Amino acid sequence: MPPASPSHRTRLTRRIAADPTSTALLLAGPTAFELWPGVRRVADVGGRVVVETELSAERTAAASVRALPPRRTPTSYVSRFEWAGPGLPETTAELVLAYAPGADGELGTHAALVLESTGFDPEVLDTTALTAMAEGFLANLARAAELRSTAA
Repeated sequence: MPPASPSHRTRLTRRIAADPTSTALLLAGPTAFELWPGVRRVADVGGRVVVETELSAERTAAASVRALPPRRTPTSYVSRFEWAGPGLPETTAELVLAYAPGADGELGTHAALVLESTGFDPEVLDTTALTAMAEGFLANLARAAELRSTAA
C-alpha cells in the first residue's frame, strides 16, 4: 500500500468593500470560474466544469471542477468547490463571505478561503503557487464586487 499523500491547508482572508450578498451573487453565475487567475472554461460535463489554466509559461493543466452555489446562513454565505486533474492536487475548498461593518459604517465583507489539498506534484504545482493563485482569486473577487458595488 503506497504511503498516504500529506495534506496541505491554505487559509487566506480579505476584506471586500462590498456587501456579502452582492459578492455571493458573483459566485452564483457562470463567470465565477473566470475569477480564478488564468482559468478558462472548456466544457460542462455531468455537473462539473472542465477548465484549463496556465501554471507556467511551459505548462498548461486541465481540471474537473465542481462548484456549489453559495448557501445562505444566518450570518454569512458559504460556497464550496473542489477540483482534481492530472498532476494537480485534489482540492476541496470553502469560501465564507461574512458581514463586516467598516469603521465608516459602510457594510463590507470578510472573505475567508480555506483550501484542503492532497497529492501535490511539485513539478506541476507547489503550495507557494497554489497560495498565489488563491490570493489572486480573492483579489479578483474583491475587484469585481467593489466595481459592481460602486456602479449600483
